[in-house]
Amino acid sequence: MARKHKRMPYDPPGQRKKKRRNWHLRADQIALSRRTLFMKTGIAGVFSAMAAKLGIMQLQEGEEYRKQAEENVIRQVNLPAPRGLILDRAGRRLAQNRRSWELRVIPAELPDEDEEPEERQRVIDTLVSALQIGDTLVIQRAALRTGSEATIFSRVARMLGYEGEDAEVLIERWQEQIKNEVFLNVTPQAGLSIDDAARFRASRAELPGVLVMNRLEWQIRNTWEPRLPVIVAQDVPRDVALKLEANKMYLPGVELDDSALVRDYVGGEIMSHVIGYVRPIDAAMIDDPRWKGPNGEKIYEQTDVIGYEGVELAMERQLRGKRGRQSVERNASGVLMRVIPGSVEEPEPGENVQLTIDLEFQQAVGKALQEQIERAAEAKRKVNEEREAEGKQPWQIPQAGSVVAYDPRNGEILAMVSYPYYDNRLLAAGISERKWREYTEEGSAQAFLNRATNEAYPPGSTFKMFLAASALDRGALTPEQTHSCRGAIFVPNTYNYADGVTFACWVGWQGNEHGQLDLYGAMEQSCDVYFYNVAPEFEQPPDAFDPLFYWDYNLLGGGIYNADDKHVFDGMGIDPLHEDMTQKFWFGRATGIEIGEVAGLVPSRPWKREIIGEGWSVADTLNISIGQGDFRATPLQMAFNTGILAARGAVRRPHLVRRTGVPDMTPVASPAATPQSTSEPADTTPADTELGIGGEHLDVIKESMRRVVHGENGTARSNGDGSSKWAKTNPEGEEEILIAGKTGTAEFGMADEDTGARDSHAWFTCWAPLDEPEIAVAVIIEAGGEGSTFAVPVADATVRAWFELTGRRPRGVVLSEDPMPV
Repeated sequence: MARKHKRMPYDPPGQRKKKRRNWHLRADQIALSRRTLFMKTGIAGVFSAMAAKLGIMQLQEGEEYRKQAEENVIRQVNLPAPRGLILDRAGRRLAQNRRSWELRVIPAELPDEDEEPEERQRVIDTLVSALQIGDTLVIQRAALRTGSEATIFSRVARMLGYEGEDAEVLIERWQEQIKNEVFLNVTPQAGLSIDDAARFRASRAELPGVLVMNRLEWQIRNTWEPRLPVIVAQDVPRDVALKLEANKMYLPGVELDDSALVRDYVGGEIMSHVIGYVRPIDAAMIDDPRWKGPNGEKIYEQTDVIGYEGVELAMERQLRGKRGRQSVERNASGVLMRVIPGSVEEPEPGENVQLTIDLEFQQAVGKALQEQIERAAEAKRKVNEEREAEGKQPWQIPQAGSVVAYDPRNGEILAMVSYPYYDNRLLAAGISERKWREYTEEGSAQAFLNRATNEAYPPGSTFKMFLAASALDRGALTPEQTHSCRGAIFVPNTYNYADGVTFACWVGWQGNEHGQLDLYGAMEQSCDVYFYNVAPEFEQPPDAFDPLFYWDYNLLGGGIYNADDKHVFDGMGIDPLHEDMTQKFWFGRATGIEIGEVAGLVPSRPWKREIIGEGWSVADTLNISIGQGDFRATPLQMAFNTGILAARGAVRRPHLVRRTGVPDMTPVASPAATPQSTSEPADTTPADTELGIGGEHLDVIKESMRRVVHGENGTARSNGDGSSKWAKTNPEGEEEILIAGKTGTAEFGMADEDTGARDSHAWFTCWAPLDEPEIAVAVIIEAGGEGSTFAVPVADATVRAWFELTGRRPRGVVLSEDPMPV
């Protein structure tokens, strides 16, 4: 019998009934595995922590995060004020603003130095490479050992090449500045050379706190507000700026602005000393009380520029304007998204400043001065060939000089030239080391020095007219009073007549003499012996047989002419002379002109006792009587005082600024365009004060100065060949313009042992026309020899140019026939 098999049922997997789990639970109960429990507990914990943190951030720290968010996204930026223009008297632009690319860095937005040092360095290296930013020398205040500051500063100054008084002044300034700066920049103006950088790096162990670092790094580290931008470079070349702008997203903290304004000096180098220049402000100047508001608040920020030197500095408050502000929104990459509506505060432009100087006239004066300096240099080279052949030291070759033209009717400075010039555009934009050394290295003519106001010289014989005016007023001299000139005088020692000092007249070295002269003749021929009698007072030394006197002396023959012929001094005396020169005339004190100036020096008894430690002697007075010794005056003072004589004692203080005004002020018409222009007032400006010397005495000086130019024996009348020294101002065929003038030859340097001759500066000062003066001129050529040779032709060209400008003479001799465009 067959056996039957039991069949097994098959359910496909999808149809099988799952084994019921948790069958023992009720329908309303949920079972959790251990794994699920842990997972859900963790998720709940994370969300709880996040909720707690969110609560803390919103409630406890919400205000702080809100501020940070606003600072990261919305930032207030300054809108620089356009600096006021500087114009000449005809309205021509001398200094203006030009749009350019400017690169700034916001230190706070650079990659963090601790967290992203490599990224930060990449940004800095990119800028250094693109902009060719050099190294700088700094002193870190915190790294200086207490008490070692003076030693470190002294050694640094010496290594940079500073010595003597220059080093002392520099060290004193550093000691003051280090108080305000974390890293004090002590780099020379032209930057740190490669050789200097190597020397200081090698000496680092011996100079604690002295570091060589890239200038960009120094700017970043030395900022006092890291959230504000620091100007790294101005006037960035367009191609460089565009490359950096294209990579802006890879340069966090870097800003490029194509609307920045840079100063452009379109007047040229001829105006550099008058105008000065602007540069970014430093920390010391920001804290300077002069540049703070009425309540002591800071009015400058680290992105601002400020005037240095000249009118840019003197008129800084008028020129700078008032910055504006606006709030901007940027994205995470620093890209500007929008300007916040209602946040814009427009800047207020600075005032325009119009000068008294006409650019066309200034250029003509500068050209005339430069030509005569070159002529004087060529003549001096020939003199030096002879001196070297005789075994004598060569004299200084002329390289520099100055001219100041002053209007005695109103005090306006018509021209102020100091040669050589410098390019103030380079100082505003950044000067190269090569150019800096060219301007400043030893043997150069010191181009940065404004010789018109900041250099004082012995006035030489130009001083005689002021001495004579004072002596006439005090009754120590009369026009008819005569003295005899035999070429030199010998002043014996009070107690030993065999010993004494010789004082020569300029003709004595030529073996000549002036003979008997009155004041007019003495001024006309510039006789030194005459004025030796005007200054020294009568003096009877104790226990001496005779009062102070002199003998006539044969300079070349080497002997006294007549021992019985004693000439007793009976002049005005040094004390009244000093009083009049410093209280009536404007010597030994500042004129008050807007730009910086030195006061010069009129020596006195107290001065010599305090400074030199010696008593006053008659020899000192004799030196002063002809403008020698320690007497010092600036070309500005000479022009000003000559103008006072021209105006018959009316003192009108010199000024460079004609007026200031809003940016759209209408320029004053040029006197060249309108000879009868109201810019040349018919009436004189009221005098600030009066000289205090009688008009009749000033008339004597005026006549004697006329003879200097027009008299038969006048030192400024004719050349050696008989031709007129005034061929430009008074050519044949034109009505003569009378001029009052005075030549001067101011000696300096060591005297020759055999002849006593010394090198000399060339002076000339004058005014014109004689009776209705419009212009007073002072000219000096350093080491230029006799004033009549090279200084007078400069004055001739200057006076002619002025009369061509005003229409009194036809154009074409000095000025171009076509006026300079206004």
